[in-house]
Formats: sequence, C-alpha cells, structure tokens
Amino acid sequence: MIRINLTRAALFAALAASLVGCSKPRPDGLPSLVPCSVTITQDSQPLEGATVAFESDDMRWAIGGSTDANGEAKMFTHGTYPGAPEGTYKVTVVKQVVEADGSAETASSTPSAKAYNLVDAQFFKPDTTPLEITVKGKTKEAFDVGAAVREPVKML
Repeated sequence: MIRINLTRAALFAALAASLVGCSKPRPDGLPSLVPCSVTITQDSQPLEGATVAFESDDMRWAIGGSTDANGEAKMFTHGTYPGAPEGTYKVTVVKQVVEADGSAETASSTPSAKAYNLVDAQFFKPDTTPLEITVKGKTKEAFDVGAAVREPVKML
C-alpha cells in the first residue's frame, strides 16, 4: 500500500511539474493582441506555403504566420501568442521551393539542389513591399502578390 501511495505521489508531482512547464509567461510589455489573419493570393489563386510577416517601424514584436491551402495565414506574435498588437504594419510575403538539380550523379557525388523564389522580390522587405495592414480589432485582410515568378535564390 505504501508503494501505491508513493507511485501516486510521484505521478502527481510529475503531472504538476509538466503543467507548470506548459504555460509560458508573456513577455514584459506585450500589448493586448487581437485576432488577425490575412489571405494571400497569386494571380487571384490561393498561395499555399508562403511565409507572411508584419513589420513595424519599431520592430519590437515579431508577428508572422504561414498560409494554408486557402492562402490564409493566422498571425501569431513571437510565434506563440495568437493575434497581433493593434497598429499599422508593412506586410512581407516570401515563398521558396527547393528542387533537385537533375544533373547526373555518381556514387561519389552528393545530390545538389536549387532554390527558387516564387513571389516577386518586392514583397520580401518592408522597405519595398507595397502591402500594408492596419490592425484594429479583429482584422481580416486579403492581398494579391501578382504573377508567379521563378527566380533563383541568390546565395550570400
């Protein structure tokens, strides 16, 4: 009987410790967040697998999401907290694909791959993107990134 009580106590302690570890404290100064999503299309078709980010002048809070099959990205602050602080942001959109090179391989060679940008480069940076969103209350916005491109990724 003592063994069962010790086992239960150990199980309870482990469960309590795991529950405490599950909750992350909010970062100091994190403002209230409001639900926010964007739908990204390319040539009027949903763009799946794109990375979307909101950029503000102070760049204090990282806000981003990834588009699903419908082109919708639910935005998260610091990758954990659903929603975004109210404010005005530049919207950046990036989508890349990596493909095998297709050249003949030998037993001693390693396969190579090439990466391509599928969204025009103007949408990559806050200072060049024409996309902007004002988050105020629950916000849902739609943007089109124009024609599909296939530009090789420039390695740094």
